[in-house]
Amino acid sequence: MSLFQRFSRARAGRRTRAAERRRTPSFREMRAQMRTAKAEADLLATEERIHMEAARIRRGR
Repeated sequence: MSLFQRFSRARAGRRTRAAERRRTPSFREMRAQMRTAKAEADLLATEERIHMEAARIRRGR
């Protein structure tokens, strides 16, 4: 492999990766991210309620 090929391939790879980073997410991807974030928030809220109720029960003994 010549020196020119090595540098041109490296540059082409970097250009591809930069273009991938600039790509805007599709509507479906954004919606999936939003649903995931909402599900995580609901899960954390549920977990917080469980811990608060457990603490209340422990204090009530």
